[in-house]
Amino acid sequence: MTRSPGPAGRWRGARARGAVAAATVVLAGIVPGADTALGDQRVSTELGYSCAFPAGARPVTVRIGARFPDRAAVGVHFQPADVTASVTLPDAAVAELTGRRAARTGATTRLTVEVAQNGATAPALWQGAAPSVPLAATGTAVLGATGEVPTVTANSAGDLTMTAAALTLDFSPVTAEGAATDPATLSVTCTLTPGTAGLLAKIPVGAATSSSPTPSPGTPATAPATGGPEQPSPAPPAVAAPRAQGPRTAAAPECRGDTSQPLALSAYVTGYSNVTKLGGASLIPVYCAKIVQGPSRLKRIEVRPGVFELHLFQSSVGRLDHQGRAETPPAPATFLTFGFMPTTATMTLEQTGAMDIDSDLNNTAGHGETYIRIPVVLRLSDVRVNGTPLDVGPNCRTAGPVYSHDPDPAKNTQDHMVLLGKLTKGKDTVWRGYSLSRGGPLDGSVTIPPFTGCGVGEDLSPLFTASVSGPANTVKQNQGAPCASGIPDDPAKLCTADKQPTTVPVPLR
Repeated sequence: MTRSPGPAGRWRGARARGAVAAATVVLAGIVPGADTALGDQRVSTELGYSCAFPAGARPVTVRIGARFPDRAAVGVHFQPADVTASVTLPDAAVAELTGRRAARTGATTRLTVEVAQNGATAPALWQGAAPSVPLAATGTAVLGATGEVPTVTANSAGDLTMTAAALTLDFSPVTAEGAATDPATLSVTCTLTPGTAGLLAKIPVGAATSSSPTPSPGTPATAPATGGPEQPSPAPPAVAAPRAQGPRTAAAPECRGDTSQPLALSAYVTGYSNVTKLGGASLIPVYCAKIVQGPSRLKRIEVRPGVFELHLFQSSVGRLDHQGRAETPPAPATFLTFGFMPTTATMTLEQTGAMDIDSDLNNTAGHGETYIRIPVVLRLSDVRVNGTPLDVGPNCRTAGPVYSHDPDPAKNTQDHMVLLGKLTKGKDTVWRGYSLSRGGPLDGSVTIPPFTGCGVGEDLSPLFTASVSGPANTVKQNQGAPCASGIPDDPAKLCTADKQPTTVPVPLR
């Protein structure tokens, strides 16, 4: 994800040095579900950029590598694979970081790629995040980043081109003591130098055949033609956001994202909770989750002598949000008290502490796991037994948070729920499953503690403990593609004008 520009005036006092030093940012694409096999059109292109650092424009060399299909079919989406970009910063640019006492820096990257066909164009945003690395007084520094690459669908026959355009680099430098510099971020925009051709690939597109794969349901509809009836304007190629699961509907609650935090996300989530004693699934309505991403950390791990794996770690924090409260929307539930008496109630999950999100992407082995840990208590209200209201009072809830067995022994404290999202890379090099920045399915199993505070005049807590509490209650959630509310541009159209998510997931059983 990306960072908003910082005040350039505060980044002053950069010093010039005679020796040439460089920092390199490497962007490697994690590509979500593609339905077409890629050919062997491999590209490695060196481009010249001019980047607007606070002390002046700096020439920056960018080398972009990718693997594109050697051909495509109308209406069938594809994705570039093995995407890399190395961004080499000159000495003067590095000095603007070290001049503010920066000893290390991470970076996030945004590369706009223009997708064009038959005179129509559509932007695609390639994003990346690089973990923090040391900044030496001289020499080079390499930051490795990963990010999402959206799918592309050709709307008609003819050559489709993909061309690099604007680039944004967002740095997050820290001092030798580990504190953020002042200001904490530096964002620079880069444009291609005059005379630089940014063409990355030209892909011939032909008519679909009976053997061609069909577009996935998540692919956005093609933009409508805007010309007259005799000569309609060509529709632009459709650029699909990862895991876009449908348009936002009126049923979705308000979910305005934070526009002041550059790494902020907002996303819709929904799903089912199968409560064992209820003998069925209770729907958890669409709710809003607000997230602030942490920096990515790239680490080379020796799994056995001489054998290494490359992992990308990220730790983020989040909060449920329903009308300003840290909870899910109230939802109806039906169960049987004493095994035969029909009882209805309104169930709400209330967040009682920080939501921690830990991701580990194993690039070498081709799989990733995201663990979401969140403490929530279950509250009951508006209880009716056989249609007759039962006054349980305002404080009928579990005595503590519902909890899961945590696979990390150090965190197995039985005070939080654990949801797991998995990401896998197929033989076709396509990543499928869950990631924070694309959404997808999340699974968990929880124990519901005994109830407390239920009843007015008499203690009804044992009634609900006997009817609801217990282990092995499964939870299946589905997160939609998030809105990156902290960045001003939104080429993937994942945000409304007021920075709410445009995609609403459907509940999964």
